[in-house]
Amino acid sequence: MQIEKIQFDQVRYNPETGAFEALVKIHEDGITYSYPTQATAPLTAEYDVVVRRLHDAAARAHSDNLPAMRSRRATTSAEYQTRVAQILASGTLSLPSGSPRIAA
Repeated sequence: MQIEKIQFDQVRYNPETGAFEALVKIHEDGITYSYPTQATAPLTAEYDVVVRRLHDAAARAHSDNLPAMRSRRATTSAEYQTRVAQILASGTLSLPSGSPRIAA
C-alpha cells in the first residue's frame, strides 16, 4: 500500500478548543480515506506547522490497525463511469418493470 495523495479540506481555527481543524483525505490504492483531524496551536501559528501537525494526525489515524474506524469511499469502476455517461448522454433512465416509482 502506498499513499498516492493527501488532500486537505478547508483548514479552520476553533477558538473554543484552541485548535485548527480539517478533514484530511488520504488517497491510497484507488481508495479515499477521510479523517477529521485537529492540531492544537495558537491562532498565530505558522501555516506550515499547522499543516504538518494535521498531516501527522491523519497519518497516525491511517496507520492504526483499526480499519473499522476509517471513513472510506471507494473510487468508481470504469464500467460504472461508462454506464453513468451513457445514461447522462441519453437523457433517460429506464427502471426495470415492477420497480417502485417516486412521484415528483
